Amino acid sequence: MLKTYLKTAIRNVQKHWSNSMINIAGLMVGLAAFFLIFLVVQYQESFEDFHLNKDQIYRVVRIGRSAENREYRTGVPFPVTQGLRTDIPQLKRVAAIYGDNDVQVSTTAEDGTVVKKFREKNVCSADPRFFEMFSFPLIAGNLKTALNDANTVLLTKDIAVKYFGDWQAALGKTLKLYQRVMKVTGVLDNPPANTDFPLGVVVSYSTLMNPQSAADWSGISDDNYCFIQLDKNASVGQVSKLIDQFTDKHIKPVNPGYFLSLQPLKEIHFDKRYGNFTGRTFGKDLILALNIIGIFLLVIACINFINITTARAVGRAREVGVRKVLGSSRKQLMAQFLGETGITTSLALLGSMVIAIACISFLNGLLDIHLSVTAFLKPGFILCAFMTFFAVVLLSGIYPALVLSGFKSINVLKSSVNVSVRGISLRRALVVFQFVIAQALIIGTLIVASQMEYFRNADMGFTKEAVINAGFPSDSLSYTKIDVLKNEIEKINGVKQVSLSLFTPAGSGGWATDFQTNDNNKSNPKMIVQMKPADTSFFGLYSLKLIAGRMYFPSDTVREFVVNETVVKNMGLTGADKAVGKIVNVAGRQGTIVGVVKDYHTFSLRDAIGPTVMTTIKRSYRVANIKIDLQKAQQVIGSLQKVWNNYYPDYVFEYDFLDQTLAAFYKQENEMATLYKIFSGIAIFISCLGLYGLISFIAAQRKKEIGIRKVLGAPTYGIAVMLSKEFTMLIVIAFLIATPIAWYFMHEWLQQYVYRITMGAGLFIATIICSLVVAWLAVGYTTIKAAMANPVKSLRTE
Repeated sequence: MLKTYLKTAIRNVQKHWSNSMINIAGLMVGLAAFFLIFLVVQYQESFEDFHLNKDQIYRVVRIGRSAENREYRTGVPFPVTQGLRTDIPQLKRVAAIYGDNDVQVSTTAEDGTVVKKFREKNVCSADPRFFEMFSFPLIAGNLKTALNDANTVLLTKDIAVKYFGDWQAALGKTLKLYQRVMKVTGVLDNPPANTDFPLGVVVSYSTLMNPQSAADWSGISDDNYCFIQLDKNASVGQVSKLIDQFTDKHIKPVNPGYFLSLQPLKEIHFDKRYGNFTGRTFGKDLILALNIIGIFLLVIACINFINITTARAVGRAREVGVRKVLGSSRKQLMAQFLGETGITTSLALLGSMVIAIACISFLNGLLDIHLSVTAFLKPGFILCAFMTFFAVVLLSGIYPALVLSGFKSINVLKSSVNVSVRGISLRRALVVFQFVIAQALIIGTLIVASQMEYFRNADMGFTKEAVINAGFPSDSLSYTKIDVLKNEIEKINGVKQVSLSLFTPAGSGGWATDFQTNDNNKSNPKMIVQMKPADTSFFGLYSLKLIAGRMYFPSDTVREFVVNETVVKNMGLTGADKAVGKIVNVAGRQGTIVGVVKDYHTFSLRDAIGPTVMTTIKRSYRVANIKIDLQKAQQVIGSLQKVWNNYYPDYVFEYDFLDQTLAAFYKQENEMATLYKIFSGIAIFISCLGLYGLISFIAAQRKKEIGIRKVLGAPTYGIAVMLSKEFTMLIVIAFLIATPIAWYFMHEWLQQYVYRITMGAGLFIATIICSLVVAWLAVGYTTIKAAMANPVKSLRTE
């Protein structure tokens, strides 16, 4: 019997190959999208999962005390690590790590001369306890002693190969970074892709820690992370209370503006409030959205199968009648039709695997992740594939099996098959559901794309076009050359303006420090500001607008300050001019406010503009800001390369265009926009296949009606319009349902951005027009074919 069922199933696939191919195509695309989403979510949720102590590790973070403007920051003062070890002995381990994403590294000969030079992104400083806490194994050297001494460094295997050609030859070699010669004391195994720790070059923490920093409770760097490890039976609540006491003792007397809190290690990759060293978080809300989208895509693929299969029901009615007359029970018929669904699903499953494997490299490039083909062989994915297969067979096959097996033999053999209004209504409801999902995704895609367009064109408060930013070394010898460097750059043909600064106007780096006045506003006794040291050319190059006072005068040290409007507001002053002349203390340096500049964005448009202070600290400058003639860009870059090689021969010259740097702020949003475009395309594709099934079904059901209308003189276009009304109305109903749903979720999504678009009616109108046009194109042929059918064929049995 099984052999007979199999033969019948194969013959039916061959006989109705077009419908079968549509069925398989819909399921194949839906399954492929579902599996790829599953792999992406599984990959994101695996971050830091390989650490043996992952459940006991917490990051110490800073939270602003102000409820109105709550700040969430990562870094802590440098003395916190040692202070926690001393004050809270209940902690099993306490470790610090400091991240740096742009460091010049040189390999050196025995006499100290530079052999090769590199610009390294993944550099950090860590104390020895960090590697006792985290599972980053050493493959050469002694982990217990490798970072005990100053001027020692660990390299990962790949970095060691890059520097020395062979990682086994790296041990004992010397490197030059931070203007110091350091000895390689160990080689780490390459960290897995699913970690947010930028391990490449790891310098001993004591190398960069001086006695002044180690005792300065007011000095804060967002890149200085502190981690604690609890005993397995320790209470997080009790430790949190001890952290609060520690904050009151050490932090509150120095800076009452924030307190310390604990964040579980497993939350770091998902919490966008704090971020991490890599700057890439993947929010839990995004994971939830992907899971929902994946399930919905799979469901609408199953709906597509149901609609197309039941559309063929009339054609198979006689087969069912004959089988019943010959003794087949309803259970046997259901088993046969479910078996056919299983065969179709198996073919779709195999095809979906091929599509998914082919898309892996594209997905890796789009999302900057590291999935491999081996992910398809992991037990978790295999279990998911089997469960999905059985769920799809049941979900897709049970209703068509019930419909087909339910035909009464006496009726079908007399050619009087009729499908209930209830069945037609169900199929209509399924099509509406498909288009609700498709249109909601289209609305979401349009809103995300509009927000990205807003980011690209928004006024940042400064000129960002045609500006090159290039770093230069900060050692004592290089410091003596910066005036000459600026003069040489200004001589280059195609260079319009040059300024030297510590940071660009907006970027990922920052110097958060305290701001105090003699008559502080009681509501804000201490203000945390972003310090932006820069020379006087900075204002003109970036077209910063002065609204009160004047720019500071040229100086090598701190003498005068220029603040932004937010500082004035936070000081409680009623006008910008009232801030001019105020004596303030910023980062322990006293000076006078001589000017107020119009607010400009120092970070991304996700965040509100924060208080910013500008001054002259010549010794801190690290970046050359160069405004150029874009038509001479290549010539200018070549000339800059020569200048850097002349003045800094041991330094790797690299540059960035500021507008491209700012665009990188929204890399994840752009990735998601691309994904939503793909998902909405898949959803509309599968929905149109489902619509094709419905139109085929309706055309088959109304075949005689169409024939009668044609005999009575109805024109072809009139019949086509009559059939089109059916699915047009369904799409409009779906739109009315999808619009409030999409509006709610996209409104919530936009709330994470301080600066955002307004969802206008145009986005929703574009969605319904797009849906109708695509639907008409998808089923236009079937509709016209039904309208043009020869009425003789449909009426000859009457």
